[in-house]
Amino acid sequence: MFELNPLNLPDAALQHLIMGVVTLILGFIVGYSSRQRLVRSLESTLNSTQQDVDDCLRKPVRVTGTDEESVLNRIRSRANEIAFTRIGYATAAEADDLKAIAGIGPFLEKKLHAVDIYTFRQIANFTREDVDQVNDIIEFFPGRIERDRWVDQARELAKKK
Repeated sequence: MFELNPLNLPDAALQHLIMGVVTLILGFIVGYSSRQRLVRSLESTLNSTQQDVDDCLRKPVRVTGTDEESVLNRIRSRANEIAFTRIGYATAAEADDLKAIAGIGPFLEKKLHAVDIYTFRQIANFTREDVDQVNDIIEFFPGRIERDRWVDQARELAKKK
C-alpha cells in the first residue's frame, strides 16, 4: 500500500535540521521577550521602592516621648552587659549631675541612667573596653566619649565632690 515513512525521504534529515533550528530561534525569541518583560517589571518595582526610600529620607525625624521611651527601654535591656564589678554600683539616690561633664546633655544623661550609671566615680573608673561598650549600648557616636574626655572630666569632678 502506501509507504508513509517520512524518514525515507531523501531530504528528511535536512528538514529535521531546519525544524530544529527554527524551534531554537523561536524559543530564543519568546524567552528573550518574556525575560525583557520581567526585567522591565522588576525595574519599575525597584524605581518605585527607591522613590519610597527617598521620600522616607526626606521626611524630618521627630523624637516624641514614645520614641524616647522606646530608645531608653532598648538601652535599659542591655544594662547587664556592663561590668559593674569594675566600675562600681550606684543607685538613683546617689546620682551626680552628669550634665556637668562636657558632652553629656539631658537625653544622654537619661541614657546613662537607663544603664544604671549615675555617678562621676563610675565614669572615672571606665577602661577602654568599658568606654567602647557603653558607647555601643547608649547608641552614642563612636569615639565621642574619648574626644569629649569624659573619664578625665569625671575624675576631676569626683575629686571635687
